Amino acid sequence: MAIHSKHESVLQYKEAFCDVKSNLAEICSGITGDAPLYSMFRKSPESKPVPCPFKSAPFTFNYNRGPGDCSNPPSKAESCTDDSRLVLKYQACPDVPSTESFVEELICLAIWKEGSTRYLVGKVSQGNRRSSTDEDQYRCFIYQRETRGDKTIYNIAQSADATCSGLQSAFEGSKTIKLTTVDNHHNRCKFPVWITDHHTWLSLDHKKTYKFSQGHATLKIVDEESKPNRMHHTYAQQFAFHEFGFQSQDHRRGNTEERVVCHSILQSQEHRKVQIVAHVTAGCDSGYVCMVFYKRDSNVIEIQQSEKYVENPDEACQDFDPSVLRYTTLMTTTLHPKKCPRLGRYSVSNILNEGRRKRRQQQADGEPSKNDPNMCISEDYDSLAVGCSGSKDSMEFKSSCSQKSSAYTCHGNWVENGTYYVVVSPTTTKKSGDSSRYCFMYSAAGPPLLNTALDGQIPPQSRNSIGMLPIMRFSSVAESCNRNTVPGSTGSWFYNFTLNGTCESNSTDSGSLALPSLSVIVTLLLVITFFAR
Repeated sequence: MAIHSKHESVLQYKEAFCDVKSNLAEICSGITGDAPLYSMFRKSPESKPVPCPFKSAPFTFNYNRGPGDCSNPPSKAESCTDDSRLVLKYQACPDVPSTESFVEELICLAIWKEGSTRYLVGKVSQGNRRSSTDEDQYRCFIYQRETRGDKTIYNIAQSADATCSGLQSAFEGSKTIKLTTVDNHHNRCKFPVWITDHHTWLSLDHKKTYKFSQGHATLKIVDEESKPNRMHHTYAQQFAFHEFGFQSQDHRRGNTEERVVCHSILQSQEHRKVQIVAHVTAGCDSGYVCMVFYKRDSNVIEIQQSEKYVENPDEACQDFDPSVLRYTTLMTTTLHPKKCPRLGRYSVSNILNEGRRKRRQQQADGEPSKNDPNMCISEDYDSLAVGCSGSKDSMEFKSSCSQKSSAYTCHGNWVENGTYYVVVSPTTTKKSGDSSRYCFMYSAAGPPLLNTALDGQIPPQSRNSIGMLPIMRFSSVAESCNRNTVPGSTGSWFYNFTLNGTCESNSTDSGSLALPSLSVIVTLLLVITFFAR
């Protein structure tokens, strides 16, 4: 046997006929030049796939199985986020026998060159057909690249079985394919500079990373959380990866990477908002979506994206409804403190859980002291000071149940439909390496009757900084600034705060609730006495 290593995953050999010879040289001399060439492809341990040589996808292609070229309607080929994979979507041609509509995935395993001939070994599988043997999956290819004007063309010949026998050129094989690059807008569309000035953006919980390419045309999204593969809605059932008979690389990785390429810009408001048609590839699923980017602050943006992938870019934004789509809040990798909105001192105006009332009753009955840390519940606060700690970029929550307080630094904010949205980070993190950020949202509400006199005591200069309304409905959420959250009613934790005064208001104990002034109490008594008559 004469064995040649073509690649770490490919061995080829020829062999002589079995015969009795006196020495090895005499036996090997019996191997003729036209002896059958056998190929062996590594199966175990599984080798790492190689990048496919077919660049600049997507493609249209025509194919020929013998009876003739199938070119109308054209078939399509799409790249995957893993560059070692290619998806080929075959179309049936009514006037060409032996053609059919199906989807095929190619995983490139080995590439080598002999003279001017380039070879590829790959694993081919179809979603609606289970490959029972390795013989059905492994194929050898010869390919040739050429350029015609601004088009790149790949001529490909495929073997009939799991060998490279019978392949002579890129134009002769059991099946031939001609890939042609698609003329699209990708190379002419770029994301706005106010987005790409920061090459990397992070979600509030740091589980998603958004990275823009140097050319500002491509966005790569990496999600640390595994999630099911979202298949294209037009061929989801037939293109089922679990039917392949082997575990694809995307399944092992949880399909956590997406590639977004700018296709065209539909609307743009200078440095504030832009609507884009983008081509998205997630795993081997791809299509066009509608995306809107909003600039909220110098280091905070938000994104809305349509749910379905469509084949036609002109249809991507037809049914786009921002009122029903969720927002994804993103921030830059480096944040700087910024002034918090609605400065002042606040106290909780309602008791949110029965446990707090019971705990206070136990303290009145001689139960454990309020200083007992075991009797305190996390995020069970009594008061809030916004911008009152010497700098105007902090929010400090305090509890009468514990001497400890929780402080947060403001990094950016905006107002939308009367609701304030503030991106914050814990001033001191409880866990080492905790880099999470949060979205605080709060809105003003009309003052209750008993606070009318107190509102009258707020000086005009304080009204300008904290607003006219002394009730603040507050909620905290993680991941993103979810518009479904109702401030003061839903969220990770939520409160209704009553305004007690400005940061400059005198307080004998910064840890206690701010109390109404003597003049306020006198005014209230006079009002009650008047109505009692």
